[in-house]
Amino acid sequence: MAGVARVLAAVVVGMCVSVGVHAFSQGAPDTTCGNITPVHGTTFQTTPAPYTVTPGAARVIAGEKMLVTLEAAAGESFMGFLLQARTADTDQVTGTFFTTDHKYLNCDNGMNNAVTHRGPAAKSKVTLMWEPKSDFTGDVVFKGTFVKERMVFWVGVTSEKVTVAKREASQPPPAPTTTTTPAPTTPAPTTQSPSVSSEPNAVNAGDTVISVVDAPSAVAENGINVASTADNSDFTPTIVEEFSLSSPPSPTVVSPPSLSTTSSPSPTITSSTQSSPSSPVQSETTAKPNGSTTRRKFGILNRLRTTAAPTTSTTTTTTPAYRVPDEDLTPETLSLQNDLINIYDECGRSKGCFGAPSGCVDNKNCKMMVTYTKASSGFRFEIMGPASSGYVAAGLSEDEKMGDDSVMVCRNLDGVMDVVMAHNTGNSNQLLTDSKSRSFLSDVRTLLLDNKIYCKFVRRANTEIMNTYYDLENNRYHIMMARGSASKSSLSYHVERTVSSGSVSAQKFESVVAVSDLFRTLHACFMVGAWICAASCGIIIARYYKKTWLKSRCCGIDQWFHLHRLFMGLTWGLTMAGLGLIVYYIGGWTSIDPKVNPHAILGIISTGLCFIQPFMALCRCGPDHKRRPVFNWLHWLVGNCAQILGITAIFFGLELVGAPEWTTFILIIFIAFHCMVHLILSIGQCVSDSKAENGNNVYPMKEVNGSRNPLHPTQKRMDAPGGGFRKAMLAFYFFINWLITAILLLIIIVKEEDLKRWGVIFWEEDA
Repeated sequence: MAGVARVLAAVVVGMCVSVGVHAFSQGAPDTTCGNITPVHGTTFQTTPAPYTVTPGAARVIAGEKMLVTLEAAAGESFMGFLLQARTADTDQVTGTFFTTDHKYLNCDNGMNNAVTHRGPAAKSKVTLMWEPKSDFTGDVVFKGTFVKERMVFWVGVTSEKVTVAKREASQPPPAPTTTTTPAPTTPAPTTQSPSVSSEPNAVNAGDTVISVVDAPSAVAENGINVASTADNSDFTPTIVEEFSLSSPPSPTVVSPPSLSTTSSPSPTITSSTQSSPSSPVQSETTAKPNGSTTRRKFGILNRLRTTAAPTTSTTTTTTPAYRVPDEDLTPETLSLQNDLINIYDECGRSKGCFGAPSGCVDNKNCKMMVTYTKASSGFRFEIMGPASSGYVAAGLSEDEKMGDDSVMVCRNLDGVMDVVMAHNTGNSNQLLTDSKSRSFLSDVRTLLLDNKIYCKFVRRANTEIMNTYYDLENNRYHIMMARGSASKSSLSYHVERTVSSGSVSAQKFESVVAVSDLFRTLHACFMVGAWICAASCGIIIARYYKKTWLKSRCCGIDQWFHLHRLFMGLTWGLTMAGLGLIVYYIGGWTSIDPKVNPHAILGIISTGLCFIQPFMALCRCGPDHKRRPVFNWLHWLVGNCAQILGITAIFFGLELVGAPEWTTFILIIFIAFHCMVHLILSIGQCVSDSKAENGNNVYPMKEVNGSRNPLHPTQKRMDAPGGGFRKAMLAFYFFINWLITAILLLIIIVKEEDLKRWGVIFWEEDA
């Protein structure tokens, strides 16, 4: 009854849902990566865009960061944006963005290589940080889309070319210095954000000038206390920090330039240093007699010069350097972030890789993944998966079945990451104690970043767990992967799993593929075809079309009965074949606890009822037999119970085949449609019966003069009133039913990523 209640509730929800079209107020989806065009129901503007994309430099060293500014013209603003860096020659998305205020996109199997808005607030200026790949050289351009309002947007706003040069031999970075100069101001100063302008007197082509002007409040917020200049109340301090674009990254923590979004003028300090947050920055302050703003010039040859008039010196206090929260990372965390971004790079060369879905390692689009390689103290593993999962686990098994398996678990408990060991005994899983896990693992590092969890650790080569000995140096194992929800003391049953088709050696980086899911996919397709399509059509025909097509019979049998028998025979055959496929695929009965997912229980009951239904039909008595009503009610009850349980089992089975969560709404739409057609046809049948009773003709009629022998008149078979309406409704029902069936089969067979690439899925799920 719980399953029936769930279906009925789903029907009510489906009938209450209204479908609308909305803009992406939370940012563009990944599906816009290719043409960077919003799906807003209109075309982009062809007039010149009132927005600009300005790189912070004309040349950058591979692997180093640079600023990129998106800015609206005076009096203009934009609600949304999408920015990518593309190679000038091949138009491929490249590099990585860094931001705290906005949303990342992962385009072309990359990571964080595009940025979009997080909310619809009006913006006049957005400052981002971008880093080219360490192995890339060549020219890139930044391409952006700006949305002024839902129906007004510009696509393909490009920047000037930026040359990415190869990193030269490392040189010790110069010590960062801070120069503070007084600048003229009024009693009510207005703070300006950092601006980029061309330098007319640039020595090198591509030189730019960045002017940084900050009010005293911004200085105080960042802990920089400037001594007052003697008797000069018309001056306020201006902070300028010098750094070299050619300097290699410091081995300590990098504090990059501040990234700011300007909706209205506000106190913002933009700095760039390479000091540790705990390292003090020695400052020297100079005053400019002419009151002009100190400017920094960036040359194409990576030279930086400070241009200012002669100054007078004052003193300031020593304060820690300002840090941007997104970049306030330890070197270890920065290294982990880089490892996650480049997790696919050495697969098959210096490490073995296995992931899901099948073929994702080659395509670099795994939903979950494990890598392994030899380390000095054992074997180093990496586990990666979606942050929405409570755990992503990798297991080592001597066969493809669950049982006697050593499991390594990358766990995310409400943002708290850790790595634990577990063991599968039969169909149950048991976590090892923390002390036991620590004795088997070392160099454990974890990262939660951009809706992904990532764990990196070293496991001892030889371990004994639950009286089972695991020798990674000499033995071969099947690799298992699974993900699901977790608590501190246990792991729930997985919502997705995969197993390698063959055993592998941890010391060899062999090509490994997942066990084929063909039989499971066929099982799902057969059951959808049986219960969504065939059974539904057969039941509709038997219930409402017995008084239709009476004038023409085939082999002495009414046409409705031929159609009913065809559809129900198809239902029986698909159901029995689907049962055989899934039993063969899992090797018997499922290990899933019915309390976790009752799909198997519901499915087997539905299959049993389906199996006995045709044998009941063979035993039916004649139309005039006194027990015929009993048969009719039993036949109706068994058939409807089988269909209801079958569709309910499909509801619970969607997650077992990895179907997207929104597939449930397609089933709800089908159920609502199916019930609506039942209601309409029931009303139509009542109207038809009423017309027949009130009419002069009662069917079936006797055609008195239709026979050569008037003493033996022939029976004239006529359809009940409303036959045209019923036929039109049947055609309509067949079309919608088969369309929904085709959509469900497409979702089951084709990966969600492919559906997005084909444009079938044009929306984006919340993370």
